[in-house]
Amino acid sequence: MRVLIVEDDPVHARAAARVIEPLGHEVVEVGDGEMAQRLLQAEPFDLVILDWLLPRMSGFEVVYWIRRTLGTSPAVLFVTSKTLDDDIVLAMDAGADDYIVKPFRVAELASRVNSLLMRSKRDTDRFGRIDAGDYVLNLRNRTILLRREPIKLTPKEFDLAELFFSNIGKLLSRKVVCITTWGRELDPASRTLDTHIYRLRQKLELGPENGLRLSSVYTHGYRLEAVSPSASAHRQIAQPLSVLPLLPAGLACE
Repeated sequence: MRVLIVEDDPVHARAAARVIEPLGHEVVEVGDGEMAQRLLQAEPFDLVILDWLLPRMSGFEVVYWIRRTLGTSPAVLFVTSKTLDDDIVLAMDAGADDYIVKPFRVAELASRVNSLLMRSKRDTDRFGRIDAGDYVLNLRNRTILLRREPIKLTPKEFDLAELFFSNIGKLLSRKVVCITTWGRELDPASRTLDTHIYRLRQKLELGPENGLRLSSVYTHGYRLEAVSPSASAHRQIAQPLSVLPLLPAGLACE
């Protein structure tokens, strides 16, 4: 398999390569994020080992670009000196699959690399297509189909859909959703994100009947998850009618 190491320190890059090459993988090294971007556009890779602090383009920007452009493949492993929980959560929410902290241990790096390369459950192919529930989302031509019928989204709504469909089952914080979609944090009092989430739910008809549900997790963020129509119907039947909430007309349920 092919592994791309993105590291501006040649010593650290060679140290990682010496661990990975004996495992039987082909290793390519580049020194900055822009070079990595150009190479990933031209050649297929199975894993990217990525430093956070890079010249011209940060590791966070690289992984965000990978997920927006290439989908869920290749896998991304952050190898970084950053140890703050907020930094690690931000990297994982942006699309990294795993991380280890410098200085890494040889056995740990080898184990993480093998684990990521062995993962085969990936919904996005190399043509940028995501199949989930009754939906097909194409990252290259920015279209989404529900049972083969196209759904028209605004550019920002598609950005949101792309983010959630590329991270099915993963809890995404409001902060990460805002930064990756708008490029900045939104004012806490702003209803912009909530409005876009509401419209996305309505346009995509997200619900058990179509195999996906977009849930709000109080104080944390949002999660797009696969759901079984039969299981959902069973829960609704089992729940007493007297405890079902009644919503005033016109209000959206979060």
